[in-house]
Amino acid sequence: IFTADSIDPESWDNHGPERPRIEMQERWYNYICEELTPRLLEINREQGGEDHTGKILVGGASMGGGHAVNFFLRRPDLYNGTIALSGLYSSRMFFGDYMDDLVYRNSPYHYLSGMSPDHPYIRMYNERKIILCVGQGAWEDVLKESTSRIKGVLDAKGIHAWVDFWGYDVDHDWGWWYKQVEYYLPFLLGKR
Repeated sequence: IFTADSIDPESWDNHGPERPRIEMQERWYNYICEELTPRLLEINREQGGEDHTGKILVGGASMGGGHAVNFFLRRPDLYNGTIALSGLYSSRMFFGDYMDDLVYRNSPYHYLSGMSPDHPYIRMYNERKIILCVGQGAWEDVLKESTSRIKGVLDAKGIHAWVDFWGYDVDHDWGWWYKQVEYYLPFLLGKR
């Protein structure tokens, strides 16, 4: 398991002009895909592991969940699946009505909605594992709505995903995310 810090204070959570913020996000996205991911595969090979190109699962909670889904959906050739807990899948909360090419590319709800039904990525998505989970308790309302909206797009495009809404006692909090990871891990690792 490897973790990468985000740069959300410089991109999504920054209150400056939109274009520089999303350019920073795109630079971080490119760093993860073009530098960190190849290095992770190299580390695995150095330690005697197989070349698992396309075998990396990306996951996260809260903003990390949205990032994980974005990485997976944009690069199913690099990543073998995703687990997103309480993720946000649209740019609207941070960019309002502002939309340009980079915001679009980092807003899974928007680019999936615009994806052609015969796009080759849809077949790739369906060959991999996608789990989206959100609670229905405290601080989950916006994320529950975001998960519902992307579920509608996934269903409309014929993309198979396990979209799970946990109970009204399930809050936006690490205690629940630990329980969710423990619950989904056997599925992600092919043990279920």
